[in-house]
Amino acid sequence: MSYGAILGLVMLASHIFEQCAVIYGGTMGWYSVMGIEYIVAIVVYIWMLYRFAKSYSLEVMAQQSDVKMFSFSRAYGFIVSVSSLSGVIVGLGRYILHNLVIGHSEYTQAMISSLQAILKANPETAAMMGTYNQMFAQLAAQPEPTILQTVFSSVWSYFLASAIVALVIAAVVKKEPNIFEKNNSEE
Repeated sequence: MSYGAILGLVMLASHIFEQCAVIYGGTMGWYSVMGIEYIVAIVVYIWMLYRFAKSYSLEVMAQQSDVKMFSFSRAYGFIVSVSSLSGVIVGLGRYILHNLVIGHSEYTQAMISSLQAILKANPETAAMMGTYNQMFAQLAAQPEPTILQTVFSSVWSYFLASAIVALVIAAVVKKEPNIFEKNNSEE
């Protein structure tokens, strides 16, 4: 439980930084910083999942008295559940930030203004501004999402990400008994 909370708080801090960089920075330099931070957040996310799964596997194996093992399926389930819990925390934080602190219409307008400034600075996109403006009008007309929609979308994205990452991490942290150990010691 605490592993998911720690991961969720770290990922929420990353999300808040990214949103502030887009909304309040809104320049190509801030988008570049946000891109670098996003890559760092992915690496930290994977590293934390690995460290938590390794720590959990050692705890489970310490509690076992006879055959020391930690299965792939147990590691996989642990990683997915930790990541899903962190998705709940990030979703709640997103809802509070976007809808209560900033306000849905202000947040949407700030995102649109930021993107329009970036697009206007790029001469290749000037011809496409009519299409972009139509897309921005549709974005501005979107209703405010409910707290359940926000949390569910966050949990779903963290679930999917962890379902892929957990395949590798669970294979690395699993510990299975050595079936040839007794034969080697007899010889």
